[in-house]
Amino acid sequence: MTIEMRGRGLPTVIALAVPLAVVALGVAAWVDAGRQPVREIVVSVAVPESSR
Repeated sequence: MTIEMRGRGLPTVIALAVPLAVVALGVAAWVDAGRQPVREIVVSVAVPESSR
């Protein structure tokens, strides 16, 4: 008995890849939690004079 699965390849791959990517991102965030200190980012921006 042969089961045909033509035409189902890409949706199946996407259906498996998306949750796997979400889990991998969650694990990476969990492992890295707290290792990178949060610091303020201050950038000076030059503002041109207003023309009158």
